[in-house]
Amino acid sequence: MSTAFPNRTSGVQVREGSLRLKDGRRLAYVESGDLDGVPVFFIHGNPGSRYMRHPDDRITHGLGVRLITPDRPGYGLSDHQPGRTLLDFPSDLEQLANALGIGRFSLFGVSAGGPYAAVSTWHLDDRILRAAIVSGASPLKRPGGMEGVNRDYRNAYAMAAWPEWVLHPLLAMHDRQVRANPDRALAAVMAHASPDDRRVLSDPLIAAQVQGWRREATRRGVAGIRREAHILASPWDFPLEEIRRDVDLWYWDGDSIVPPQMGRYLASRIPTAVPHFLPGGGHFSLYSHWRDILTPLARAGG
Repeated sequence: MSTAFPNRTSGVQVREGSLRLKDGRRLAYVESGDLDGVPVFFIHGNPGSRYMRHPDDRITHGLGVRLITPDRPGYGLSDHQPGRTLLDFPSDLEQLANALGIGRFSLFGVSAGGPYAAVSTWHLDDRILRAAIVSGASPLKRPGGMEGVNRDYRNAYAMAAWPEWVLHPLLAMHDRQVRANPDRALAAVMAHASPDDRRVLSDPLIAAQVQGWRREATRRGVAGIRREAHILASPWDFPLEEIRRDVDLWYWDGDSIVPPQMGRYLASRIPTAVPHFLPGGGHFSLYSHWRDILTPLARAGG
């Protein structure tokens, strides 16, 4: 089912819907941009939700991109999938593409969504036009895996390896604090952000968008982000060397959450990698480079 509604910031139509998967779970999603354009599945970060995207849909529409953003299991309106792994996601994505009548498509994974873009590009192969991994996490359990990560996120990545029953109450407490005072939570992010990230987040539309997708992520609890922490701390268990489609890797020197060394590791393993390692920037540079990131994904379907 789906309903259409206008995006008040741009006047471009947005469509929201949900799908019942083969195993009975509900998968929620949002379509935005040019609804008749080149399909690009956008895979959100952690925490994130189907509402994560650039707030000005005119950019996406102008590039002829049909941006489709699903909630991963346990996020937003998508049902939790206990025990899910990284390798489970391509099936959800393929079922959604089939339900929408989409044959081939591009992928755009950001931050914690990067590993899902990688595994889907490998697993779905012939259906992928092109992929982009933007500030995307790499496998953490490797020599130098934490190099360049700031102290707060180094601790967070370490905690991700804890048993889920230990992690759950800590995540729930943090989530209550964020939901009770979203402005304070955003201020805390900006306090540790790079100068470029602070400029990006000072845009009221972007700030509101970030707060919106963060709030939606845990509307039904923290089970999704709890499982996601476990997945980030686990081996990827698929061969990056077998990826055959072009994969744009976008990383910025100013990012201390997912520093460029993570992207360089992926570039050393993915034979079709197209590296974009840029000065300055930060973890929210997807907003300031939205057009640059989407352009090759749109052209791949032209």
